[in-house]
Amino acid sequence: MKKLSALFILLLSIASYGYAAVFDPDSLQYPQIQNIQLNSFSAEQETAIFEVQVYNPNDFKLPIRELSGDIYLNEQHVSNLEANSKKDLAPLSTQTFIVPVIVKTDAVMTSAEDILLTGVANYRFKGYMMTPIGELPILESGQLTAEQVLTFLQATLFARSRS
Repeated sequence: MKKLSALFILLLSIASYGYAAVFDPDSLQYPQIQNIQLNSFSAEQETAIFEVQVYNPNDFKLPIRELSGDIYLNEQHVSNLEANSKKDLAPLSTQTFIVPVIVKTDAVMTSAEDILLTGVANYRFKGYMMTPIGELPILESGQLTAEQVLTFLQATLFARSRS
């Protein structure tokens, strides 16, 4: 039994050494968010679903275990994001993630009014990806397309008319 335990500890230490050798923190390049698209929004169900394209610039796969952060729409904090994952970002490739979030209806309504007045829908995500080698910060911002703004406003106005 002692030999089996010693063998297990030896194999575990070899495996962890090999894993650490693949993920050299000094050579790590942060993944890049290439595109964020709002797929659907339901003010009634207080949900939004985003399609997020992430590029891994490293020549090794990068396991993603958690995505966490805050989403802002026209500087209104509309959602906290906490998502667990068991996916790996493939080396030197772009992958698409479907990310559902729960939104704060009051903040969304305030943003919708601002969007109606200005015609602009700026978004910002500030958070991190948790990997086996630590937290990778993410700060992404942009502007929704006119089609996405119209979909957002229709859903928001429909929900408001039903309340």
